[in-house]
Amino acid sequence: MTPRTHLSRFCLATLASLLAAGACTGNIADVPGGSGGDNLSCADDLDCPMGTHCGTGDSCVSECDRDSDCGLGLSCDDRGQCTAGIGATTGTGSDGGGNGCADIDISFNPVVPTVVLLIDQSGSMTSSYPGGNRWDVLYDALMDPADGVVKSLEAQVRFGLALYTSQDGFGGGTCPILTEVSIALDNHAAIDAVYGNNNPQDETPTGESIDAVAGQLAAFEESGPKIIILATDGEPDTCAEPNPQNGQAIAIAAAQSAFANGVETVVLAVGNQISQGHLQDMANAGAGLPINGSQDATYYQPTNKQGLVDAFNTIIDGQRSCVLSLDGEIDPNRACEGEVYLDGNLLECDGPDGWRANSGTEIELLGAACDTIKTGDHTVSGSFPCGAVVEPPR
Repeated sequence: MTPRTHLSRFCLATLASLLAAGACTGNIADVPGGSGGDNLSCADDLDCPMGTHCGTGDSCVSECDRDSDCGLGLSCDDRGQCTAGIGATTGTGSDGGGNGCADIDISFNPVVPTVVLLIDQSGSMTSSYPGGNRWDVLYDALMDPADGVVKSLEAQVRFGLALYTSQDGFGGGTCPILTEVSIALDNHAAIDAVYGNNNPQDETPTGESIDAVAGQLAAFEESGPKIIILATDGEPDTCAEPNPQNGQAIAIAAAQSAFANGVETVVLAVGNQISQGHLQDMANAGAGLPINGSQDATYYQPTNKQGLVDAFNTIIDGQRSCVLSLDGEIDPNRACEGEVYLDGNLLECDGPDGWRANSGTEIELLGAACDTIKTGDHTVSGSFPCGAVVEPPR
């Protein structure tokens, strides 16, 4: 599912402004303006050129005892000289040789979706379904400790739970009746303790339940996409009219309102008792598309437990981003001089299934490469030559 953060070695030209043109190696004697700056007077280290420090006699000297005596990207060699050759702070560029370029990291900062599982708790959820009844098979698909969706993804997705029903609308005093678990990472145990101890009963006030959950999600302050996955087996009713099931318009309006407030609703039908027309209307409303428009959003109607698992995974994978943040900066105009690898395979710069630079600090995987990192665990690595990397200000 969400790829794990991966650190890679990149090349940073720390001495480009001081070393001879085209060179990425050298020692302090290569600095223009004198023999290493050793004859310059000083009051403190700030008075001295890069790679030297203020020594005894108030003179800038390049002799050193430790790396900290030297400038950025330099190390103290065995002769007591500050050098830009391979050392504790230097790395290997894409040319394969020691080039004196300091390491920077490329890190994939995964987008963490926030998902509320809005589960229909109406009495019809006890109806037959392949492998058992609708309630039990759905529960197993989500909560099975071996391969359930919540268990598998709890470290990468913030999950919350809301079971919804009513007792003949307002006949029970409150409508909708929501049994909830707060949103959190690593939430399987908390959700299971509630979900596993509840059973189906009574009615299906879908619209009012979406309104209640969407309001909480809209106020949730963590970054990343917010989504309601509505798992239901029947046409909706309302709190005011629990029978017959005439709540379609209210449910559609609730999904549209949620989307307007930054919350997507995806509908998953458990069984075949919901009309295709209402499923499509709900899918479009939840995705911000016109009802009966030229474009149709996706809804899901799996027919067994594995289908349920696959549907949930597909929905959640669709919330992942293919953007990678660089812990450093490159020149976007020279980005294609670098190399980016996915699982060890070289990707084409600006290729339809490769990668592109969005800015100096961000690249994006495209096409098949993007699809790949949305499922399973993967590594992304790469390197850029010195000239393509922007030196940070001193």
